[in-house]
Amino acid sequence: MEFAKTLKILWKRRRLVALGACIAAIAAMLSICTVSLFPPGLHNRTNVFATASTQLLVDTPDSAFADLANEMTPLETRASVFARFLATPAAIELIAREAKLPLDSIEAQGPYDINLPVINQEPTADKRSTQIIGEGALYRLRFENNPVLPIVAIFAQAPTRDGAVALADAVPRALRAYVEQIQAHQHTPPERRVVIRKLGDATGGVVNAGADKQIAALVFLVVFGAWCMLLVPAQTLARGWRQAGQDAPPPNGNGNGAGHRGGDPSSGFGSPTEHERVR
Repeated sequence: MEFAKTLKILWKRRRLVALGACIAAIAAMLSICTVSLFPPGLHNRTNVFATASTQLLVDTPDSAFADLANEMTPLETRASVFARFLATPAAIELIAREAKLPLDSIEAQGPYDINLPVINQEPTADKRSTQIIGEGALYRLRFENNPVLPIVAIFAQAPTRDGAVALADAVPRALRAYVEQIQAHQHTPPERRVVIRKLGDATGGVVNAGADKQIAALVFLVVFGAWCMLLVPAQTLARGWRQAGQDAPPPNGNGNGAGHRGGDPSSGFGSPTEHERVR
């Protein structure tokens, strides 16, 4: 019964309901888009992102994996150093150049030593301030390194799958070019050079496909529902206001006050007596 009354009220105020639908549609659009005034335009604010991952191996020219005479410990140390170097601004600049992306659109973190206390794993104030600035970046990189293996794991995040895969694949190329440039400048003998090998192409996919549509639909339903809920009390208040105005006595009053000749019939005052009616 109450539901039917609510629908009847909304139907009577259907123009306001239509206005609420327009407002809800605008709110839903703004939840997934941004408006720019100079120049005027509407830009998509994507809530969908994709991830990709790959690994790189720090090796020797003749591969330490195939020769028992080669020690792995120096390679493990260099892998740890390379993992930390990749999160520095200098390395990010090389990666951005290799991936053909703006430098300020990439943010990198890691690696973290799992053997250290939590207080030592937490970033410093300067590093955390840099991370906060980069939290709005469209492209993100995270590096992990196992201290007993000469392998660096690379995790990339981007708005699209192709972008995430391209960013992850750009890291080994950027590091290899940087190391080879140093080796050529220092005239390092070929047999003593460190080799960066990529362990397969990056693979990834979209994490939250359809998030934009879901967010827009949720915002529309919330705003439109709140608008309709406000219309029902407004209708009730308006009706009560009108009824209060109709029930209020006129300015001169027609009640039981003095001067009213049509008082209470049972009181005998202000009403014809029995003797007068007989006459």
